[in-house]
Amino acid sequence: MKKKKTQLLGIVLSAAMLATSVPAPVYAEPTDNVAEEENNGAVVAQEPTEDAAVADDATDDSTAADDATPEEADKQDTADEGDAQAAEEGDNEVKVDGGYTISIPTINFQGANAAVAEQMAKDVEIDESDPAIQSLRKALEEVEIVGGEAGTESNESNISTADLYEADGQETTQKLTDEQIDTVVKQYQNYLNQWADNANVLGVQNPFFLDFNDDTDGLGILGEMLALDGKTVQDVRDGKVKYDDLTGMIFTFTYGDKLGIEYYGKDVTNAREEALAAVTASGAQTKAQKLLVLNDWLAHNNTFDMSYIMNSGKESDDDKPMIAKDPQKQEHEDDVYNAIYEVYEPQIKQNFHDQIFAGIENDLRTQFYEKAIQQAVYEQALGKAESEATDEEKAAAKEQAEGYIKQNKEAIDKDPDGYVRTNFGEDAANQMKTKADAFIKDAEENGVEVDPENAPGYKMTVEQITQQQLESDDKAVDVDGDNQPDLSFKEAIPMYAQQAATGMTTGVINYWEGSQFGAFGMGTSVCLGYSKAYTYLVQCLDKDIYLKDTNAGYDSSNWKTAKELYYTDGKLDTSKNYTVDLVRISFQSDVTMYGEEQEDFGSDHYWNAVKVDGQWFYVDPCYTDVYTEVMSRDRVETDGDMNHTYFLFSDTSARKLYDGNFSSLRSLYENEATDKTYETAWMARAASNVYYADGYAYYMYDSTDLFDRVNSSSMNQSQKAAEYKIVRHKLTNKDTGDGDSDYETLINFTDKENDDDDDTFVSVLNKDGKMEKNDLLTKLYAQFVDEQSIYPSIGLTAALYTDGKIYFNVSNDIVSYNPADGAVAVVKEYNTVSAKRDNTKLFGGMAFTTTDEKSADFTVTNHPIAGLTVKGDELVVSIGTNFAFISGKSKLLDHSSYGYEFEETDYNPTYTNYKKYQQFMGSQSNDNDEFMWSANFVDTVDMKTLTGTSHNYETVSEPAYCGRNAFTEERCSDCGLIKEGTRVEAENTAHEHHYIKFHETYYTKTDSGNWNEADNYVCPECGACITEPVKSKYEQANSTYEKRKAIWDEAQKNAAEGHAYAATDAEWSDDHTSVTFQNLKCETCANQINKLDCLLESDENATNKANRDSIEKALSEKVTATAKLAGHTGTCEQGVTMYYKAADKTADGVKYVVTTTEAKEAGKHAYTGAWTWNEVKDDNGNVTNCTASVTGVKCSVCDNEPTEDQIKVNVVKDTENSKAATCTEAGKDVYTATATVTDADGKEIGTLTADPKEVDLPALGHKYGEPTWNWTKGDNNTYTATATFTCDRDNSHTETVDATVTEKSDGATCTEAGKITYTAKVTFNGKDYEESKTEDVAALGHVWEATWNWDKKDADGNYAPVVTFTCSRDASHVETADAKVSDPVVTDPTCETAGKKVYTATATDPNGNEITDTHEDVIDALGHNYGEPVWSDWTQAEDGTWTTTATFTCANDATHVQTPEVKIDSETVEKATYTKEGKVVYTASVTSPDGKKVVNPTPKEVVVEKERLAAVENLKASSTVGKVKLTWDKVEDAEGYLIYGIRGDGKYGYIGMTTTQSAYIDKKALTSDYNYYWVFAYCKDDAGKMYPGLTAHYVYGKAQKCAAVTNLKASSVKGGVKLTWTMSAGAEGYLVYGIRAGEKYGYIGMTTKGTTFTDKKASSTDWNFYWVFPYHKDSEGKMVVGGTPQYVYGKAK
Repeated sequence: MKKKKTQLLGIVLSAAMLATSVPAPVYAEPTDNVAEEENNGAVVAQEPTEDAAVADDATDDSTAADDATPEEADKQDTADEGDAQAAEEGDNEVKVDGGYTISIPTINFQGANAAVAEQMAKDVEIDESDPAIQSLRKALEEVEIVGGEAGTESNESNISTADLYEADGQETTQKLTDEQIDTVVKQYQNYLNQWADNANVLGVQNPFFLDFNDDTDGLGILGEMLALDGKTVQDVRDGKVKYDDLTGMIFTFTYGDKLGIEYYGKDVTNAREEALAAVTASGAQTKAQKLLVLNDWLAHNNTFDMSYIMNSGKESDDDKPMIAKDPQKQEHEDDVYNAIYEVYEPQIKQNFHDQIFAGIENDLRTQFYEKAIQQAVYEQALGKAESEATDEEKAAAKEQAEGYIKQNKEAIDKDPDGYVRTNFGEDAANQMKTKADAFIKDAEENGVEVDPENAPGYKMTVEQITQQQLESDDKAVDVDGDNQPDLSFKEAIPMYAQQAATGMTTGVINYWEGSQFGAFGMGTSVCLGYSKAYTYLVQCLDKDIYLKDTNAGYDSSNWKTAKELYYTDGKLDTSKNYTVDLVRISFQSDVTMYGEEQEDFGSDHYWNAVKVDGQWFYVDPCYTDVYTEVMSRDRVETDGDMNHTYFLFSDTSARKLYDGNFSSLRSLYENEATDKTYETAWMARAASNVYYADGYAYYMYDSTDLFDRVNSSSMNQSQKAAEYKIVRHKLTNKDTGDGDSDYETLINFTDKENDDDDDTFVSVLNKDGKMEKNDLLTKLYAQFVDEQSIYPSIGLTAALYTDGKIYFNVSNDIVSYNPADGAVAVVKEYNTVSAKRDNTKLFGGMAFTTTDEKSADFTVTNHPIAGLTVKGDELVVSIGTNFAFISGKSKLLDHSSYGYEFEETDYNPTYTNYKKYQQFMGSQSNDNDEFMWSANFVDTVDMKTLTGTSHNYETVSEPAYCGRNAFTEERCSDCGLIKEGTRVEAENTAHEHHYIKFHETYYTKTDSGNWNEADNYVCPECGACITEPVKSKYEQANSTYEKRKAIWDEAQKNAAEGHAYAATDAEWSDDHTSVTFQNLKCETCANQINKLDCLLESDENATNKANRDSIEKALSEKVTATAKLAGHTGTCEQGVTMYYKAADKTADGVKYVVTTTEAKEAGKHAYTGAWTWNEVKDDNGNVTNCTASVTGVKCSVCDNEPTEDQIKVNVVKDTENSKAATCTEAGKDVYTATATVTDADGKEIGTLTADPKEVDLPALGHKYGEPTWNWTKGDNNTYTATATFTCDRDNSHTETVDATVTEKSDGATCTEAGKITYTAKVTFNGKDYEESKTEDVAALGHVWEATWNWDKKDADGNYAPVVTFTCSRDASHVETADAKVSDPVVTDPTCETAGKKVYTATATDPNGNEITDTHEDVIDALGHNYGEPVWSDWTQAEDGTWTTTATFTCANDATHVQTPEVKIDSETVEKATYTKEGKVVYTASVTSPDGKKVVNPTPKEVVVEKERLAAVENLKASSTVGKVKLTWDKVEDAEGYLIYGIRGDGKYGYIGMTTTQSAYIDKKALTSDYNYYWVFAYCKDDAGKMYPGLTAHYVYGKAQKCAAVTNLKASSVKGGVKLTWTMSAGAEGYLVYGIRAGEKYGYIGMTTKGTTFTDKKASSTDWNFYWVFPYHKDSEGKMVVGGTPQYVYGKAK
């Protein structure tokens, strides 16, 4: 019962229903076999057996108690309890008249799609003659899927079309019923009918989807639908696609087309008219040319929707990488929703209705049968008329009958009629069915009493009860799966309709993305949308193929059908006359995204197959437009950047190009699309949109041949540098010429004087038809080349406008070229560009458009143009930036940021994430993931305005920039047009790079799984960055290594000097010749805070934080720097701006550049000239004045030269800066000279100022007069005196000199009174001065003068000095005294300095005063005592030699160390050979400080490495079947060669060797992947040991498979079909596969003896299809199957 309840699709009925009582019928006796088989549940009159009473073995989900585990028993108990609870709480049990009970369970609703499909498809007529329909029907008959109902009971299949579930909730698969198959086929037929009815918009279906995936069955026609639904045909075969999903999918496509036609049908037909008009206007003469026009027109008008790709298949918004701040609905989203809701709501309501109705009738019918069977068993058990039975017999019979029903209830309820027929016979069953049908019919027509107790006689029909339930507020639908009702029917119906409509709406809009509705109507699509749009355009182009009447227009009735176009005898026939189809590649490769491995990354990509002149080729209209965005992933789609490599390429080249990165390339034309003709034609070299005029195609030429590079066998093969040109190709009826020469060059961006020159220049075709160098373009192209290392995927693009001029981008300029006269002019330049992000777009990289700076989100300076194109009268310009998807995000799914918050730096142009190349390029940790989907700022220029004649020119000034001077020029304020010839640059104002060290964490990991990180150097102004280059061990990968290494070295030095500071408080002199400042700021870095990844305030890395913290700096004191005129801008007529600059370093090494400008009035000249100063001197030669003259006066701007009489010179003394000389300091006089130039009317027209003239003034010196004397009286009538001299020029300057005082006695003696005359004398500045004074004095007293004698020593030899005192007034007065001597103070001698002993003696003079004296004895210096040296360990120098040092240390003083030069001698003892190491002995000697020769006692013996044989040269690889042959030039002295390599993804290791020749054949080479080879020459020693030589490079190749057989033919022979073919080179045998009538594709047979095979089992009544595969055996004996031929077919006779 549980299973049946689940199948009722969630219907809960709560109304009470009464069934009329059924009269007891007469039943026949049970059949004998029923009576005997007790285990089947049949009960005879006697008591049931014990076995029969225990359990019903037939129940599918019962568990015998004896067999159940305790856990299972518990679960069963719980389940039983749950059932009981559900009966009480969830199921409504209603007793109706007659004792019937109707139980209504609570379950989930599912299956809306199938229900809708069944209703909508019921009236569709099927065209059973259509082979697509036939194959689909046949395939569906074999499919088992979830929701298939074949084999289920008829009543159940009538009740539910939903997904079926087992009791345990697991999905089961079953075959589809005929009705379900009809539903699917009718849906698809309806889809085809709609397509045919609207062929004018839809065209004709592609053959690809009519034979999708493989030849296994007919499900392929659903392939397109399944692919866009994220499923495969195999998923259907495997039962992974539910019936409900299958029907919903077809509905989505049907309504996708239906609504797409309604909303975008006009856009599609308009696109057809415009595209075909473009073909006509182009003058295209060939089919290829016309296809090219369509290709470019489509790219012009469609944009790839990356957000769809990234977000599709994600279950929730949290899983979607691309989000918008203010997401908006698609323009027709509400319309689609409403349309689908209107379909689903009544169908869902009807589905509920039918389920309720059927459920009511089913319960009534089931219980009717239960009661009837119970009555029959009762009568059988009673065995007599009821009137004759006792009460006990009746009770026993009743109990037996009730037990019977209880025991067999499930079997009865499962199929009541079948149960009766099996157990009671056909007659009883027919009688009971008649009664049951009558009972149900009466309930339908007359109703049943619904409440006999309270409202007897009130009846309701089954329909009325059903409608009551639909309108009831009672909860009846389980929404959350907990077996409890959550919503009423009237609540659930709109909810489910909303869910269905929401899902279907998303499906429809997604479908549009993969169709022409997206490409032509919405303007956005994915690859399938490009391809289907291109299919439609090609079909419209080829009217003679796809239309019935080429003159009847594109009306839907005039289109042929797929059956007419593609089929022969009911099978797809690729030889039929149609011209376009689809191809699908399934990429499968290991890639990373933001450092995380995306293992087995897979995605499907579609392109077109087209037929040109009977030959199939491939065209990828999507990758032609957006290869960079999708594959390289480093810049968004750039209008005008069109690589035509993928236009008319071959299947062969496609497989080669993507080898190792795809799982399958599915095409009906694998063997037909092998022609490579157009891969080198002129179209393949077009790197821009192609424009047409006057019989020419104009385009940007790029010489890069992607397919040729892929086919190169060796990385060291010389690759010619890419050439870029603007060219025109003459349109003729032939396109197969050499694309590298089949054109006329208009501009050559990579011209050279000689082919082997490294330097290039830009040349232009002039009016005389000659190529001449253009300096302007050469300069701009050099800027562009530099910018390519900063900004990923910026390119040169060109567009032709109706004015006949070609407009192209170089650097940040738009330049025009006129083919008529060769004139080149810069039209527009993007200096400051502001842009605003459209926050409604999911793909942020495509959301930026230019705007004014005030309303902008971001403003950038001097960014290059990534590409441009002309669309009608609009020039679409994409300015490249490094704002990237991850900028501001912590990871891919970080939804706290919308990305694109700042610009990334450190683009690594040499990085590759292609693992096979990483091993050759060297390990690089600096990846480019952070640049993924870098944004463009898109500007739209009105070309009519730009090329018009009315312009409002204004003068603009642009500041200097890295490598670019400041300038002024006139530009139109409306459109930005530059007035030709108005640019005036300020010479020498260009900035140099200012590098800062940036510590960056990369999106690559170390071997231990940590993120790589490193320091690099960034210029914040222009974004230039350099990462430490990685040198590859293979020279061919190092073409730019040296250049990048030089930049790296210079950047390190530059960054070490600090910021590029400018003054914030600059004070300029009036003439701007000097500037004073103290506060500095790096404006470059300050302006980029939070705008570049290297200057984010959120970055706490120490290095990066230090950069920010040092942006501003205050000096300790003010600095005055000299400034010079660095340049100017403007014109004299309009006004000139002069540019002054002071650049230097402060005393403590802080680098600064301070600039200012001076604007001159209009009409004033900026004169320069040569000044001459003349000094005026007095008689003493002193300069008293200066005069000046100027010659060669000339305007530095316009070269105006005034006459001498126009010039007036005025010289003045600069008193402010002049300084007078003083007594002690020199001074200077500063003179300034200004020349004023006047015109004929005397009006000043300019001035020029000379550099100041400084006249040095020597210090004046002092001028002293007579001194002032100062006397001081001492003891004993003595005097001292000083003379003070004061400078007459500066009285603060004084000098005081001690005087020598003498005295002359007049009667006064030591002991007698009298007079004394004192005389003081001084000598000052060479002149003597004296002054005297006389005084009466008493006796003078003695003035003792001491004389010391140190010659006396005592008995112990110690000093005993004697001092003698003599009176200076009377030498006859003498006294002596002994002195006391203290211990000496000793200073020890050193090796080089003498020591000393100092003695101090103390004595007392006769006046009692203590006096002292000292005596010094010298101690001789010790001298050096160097012993033996200490020899250092031997070390090896950079040049490979060995050296040592000898260190001598003085024994007297260990700080005295000498290391004299050591002489090194070497002797080769044994010479190295190829097989033996050599030996060199080094000896060392030195001359000691005392002149002795000392030899190092330990010589150095060095082993010299063996010589290496030279590397092999001219190594080449060539492929044959099953083998790769290597050849090389012989190496001198080689005795043989070792071959090492890598086969496919294997490890590097030994391959083989040869001793006889310079060639080797690898017979184990892989055919499925590349094999890489290194060859080493070797020689052997006497013992036979091998010594390999050097290796320079590797080669690689694949062993060939056998080529496909040719001339395969089938002929009918008696009893079979005979196949013949032409031998395939290298084949060892042939395998025959095929399809015999009624069988699947498979093995038929094989032969090793020839090129024939007879299939003796071939059908003679139907066609047999055959494929013959050549094979060879590899080294392990395994078969390697070769190419696939076209199949053949035949019948046996």
